[in-house]
Amino acid sequence: MIDHSLVISPTAAFVFYLKQGFFLYVWPMIIGFLTILGYQALGRVSMAGTVKWPAVFAVGSVVSMISLFGWTMMVRSLSMIPFYGCGVGLASAMMSRIYAVTLPVHAWLKIPLPRVIWRGDAEGIEKLRQALRARV
Repeated sequence: MIDHSLVISPTAAFVFYLKQGFFLYVWPMIIGFLTILGYQALGRVSMAGTVKWPAVFAVGSVVSMISLFGWTMMVRSLSMIPFYGCGVGLASAMMSRIYAVTLPVHAWLKIPLPRVIWRGDAEGIEKLRQALRARV
């Protein structure tokens, strides 16, 4: 039975539908994206051979937990599965376009910040190659 005397504020209804949309559509995409991003990072870190085993273990554990969290979310509702898949596909497509990730020291912050070199960036690739030749 519907109580027509109940007054719901438009702001409360808007916030409710905004949160519902986020958790049904955006959240599964974020989790799918983070899963693939984490697995790709884990593969690249472990293949580098210069990272100590506790760091590889920690990254692998966190990525596995994120993946399992994503799968437990998908069990709740079939409507979340396509959005999880879209997040996985987006991360896979993005990671296939990355050539390298470097950690140059920022000029005025004096801290290393990650910089992505994309496959189509010929100038960035050439600078990276020159820097690697200078090290050897």
